[in-house]
Amino acid sequence: MPIVIAQHDETLTDVMALVVVHQPPVLIATLDPDNGDLCFTYVIIGCADLELVAPYAEDKTIKDLYMDAAKASSITFRVDPLPHSALAHALPPMRGVSGVKYPGLPTGAESRTA
Repeated sequence: MPIVIAQHDETLTDVMALVVVHQPPVLIATLDPDNGDLCFTYVIIGCADLELVAPYAEDKTIKDLYMDAAKASSITFRVDPLPHSALAHALPPMRGVSGVKYPGLPTGAESRTA
């Protein structure tokens, strides 16, 4: 599954332009600047069967989409100029604390050179 890496303050329209380039579904990865959490948003686009919803405001960011999706199991959204709605699901954040590794990733001391 493709992963699109985005800054938390990138506009949703710009990030969705990157999502369209990949073969959806995709995961969008962002870091929360307030606490260092790693946030993933699972996005499916181009589904004509979804209700056509009003587009998000142009100033909405990818962090806004993650926060909206985290309030429900999934949300339907759309950005201009996409003709169809998309579906977003926020995965629980991976808590990041200074000096603590993310689950499943080795620390520098645990890594071995090839």
